[in-house]
Amino acid sequence: MNKNADDMPQRTIELRLDHAEIYPLLDQLLSFFASLRHKLWRDLIIKDGSLPVLKKSYIANEGLTARQFNSLAKEVSAKAKGLQELEKERRFKLQMSVHAIGKKISKIEKAIKAAEATIQAINTYRLAVKQWKEESGSKRKKPKIPAKIKAQFSINLKQDIARRRFTLHQKKRRLNILQQKLRKLDESSSLSLCFGSKALFRNQYHLETTDFASHEEWLTAFRQQRSSQVFFIGSSDESAGNQTVQYDPTLKKVRLRLPNALPFKTEGTHLTLDKLTFPEYLRDEFLAALACPVQALNKNRKSTAPISYRLVRRVNPNTAEKAYYLQASFVVPDAELVTRRDIGVIGVDLNADHLAITETDRFGNFVDSFILPFDFKNLRTTQTEALIGDLSAVLAEHCQSKGKALVIEELDFEEKKKALREEPKVRRSFLSAFAYAQFHKSFASRMRADGVELIPIKPAYTSLIGAYKYQGLPISSHEK
Repeated sequence: MNKNADDMPQRTIELRLDHAEIYPLLDQLLSFFASLRHKLWRDLIIKDGSLPVLKKSYIANEGLTARQFNSLAKEVSAKAKGLQELEKERRFKLQMSVHAIGKKISKIEKAIKAAEATIQAINTYRLAVKQWKEESGSKRKKPKIPAKIKAQFSINLKQDIARRRFTLHQKKRRLNILQQKLRKLDESSSLSLCFGSKALFRNQYHLETTDFASHEEWLTAFRQQRSSQVFFIGSSDESAGNQTVQYDPTLKKVRLRLPNALPFKTEGTHLTLDKLTFPEYLRDEFLAALACPVQALNKNRKSTAPISYRLVRRVNPNTAEKAYYLQASFVVPDAELVTRRDIGVIGVDLNADHLAITETDRFGNFVDSFILPFDFKNLRTTQTEALIGDLSAVLAEHCQSKGKALVIEELDFEEKKKALREEPKVRRSFLSAFAYAQFHKSFASRMRADGVELIPIKPAYTSLIGAYKYQGLPISSHEK
């Protein structure tokens, strides 16, 4: 089965542009595209405009080429799709939280009713005993204490009821807040996006706690952030894989197609940058993607793979010095498989502070197991990503040495959190949603690059099956 290009792995190679003389032009270019990106978000996403109509209008009135408009439309549509997925996930989490708190409220209310019933039974018994004492001449036996109220005391029960009612009040308050958030999410008819990030936008209201000396300084930083990059989509039907940005590896030159807008009339149609050599890392793969295909199924195909470029500006927060980078993203074909699933597999179980790796033979019998510990506490995001990459490399090398495919649970962090609830809080808190997703992303990328087959499985009942099948073996439950 042929893969869609969008589903195939993409790698990115980056080059710093040491051409300070053209930085003002690049600043103007990024600001131009940022303005149109915001405008297209309003016209296409908020107003739900027609893409063909907008394309014709932007080309005629804004001075864009067709490919430049397609790049903006692709970027804006991707942002909208990402927000929709985030809202879908947020709605699901809110629904799960509402359901869970509802169950807790019901449980607390039942406990309160049971305690009140016990107090009532105690009072009834005490009244019966009082009446028995008052009937001094009666031959009736002293009332027998019900088993329900043995070792029960009204004062303790009343204190317990008071505590539960306080908890119940807080749970209901929390439930109401979540229900309001859920209603607000359901009632929202349009997507909301802050270009430049909401966090940076809010800093203008708290300048005294930020590094900004004035509102003008904040505004400059915010505008720089909003216009910090521009994306140019590629196509294998275009020369060098991209019509807007083209790299010539022989001449080591980049030609960037400028917009037809008035601000760039004096600059000509193209901006040419020379003496550009991409770094060695991924250079061979990049050049292979740039090359013309030897046997193209499509006669219009002019490059092995589409090359998408992103022009990025980064500003040093300490010195305010700016630098420009050109990123090229392209499809990397899967490496040839060096593993076989018919001789057995290697399974990995992701836990709060370690990876549990187990090897089986072709019949599913236990062969060997070991643990790779990790600790994300007090690590920055980049450090966490680096550690996850190292773990993935070790796992890939192990699979290669054994010649066996890797089996991993399908990504479902909500289900994983349920399984981790049995572990101490200090341990399960190490595995965040980010780290869990990053593990799966890193595993997929590394195994694909190293020719290791990755087999995702449903996690349902795997622990139960492992505990039953491998009972008696001197291994932990995570390795089963």
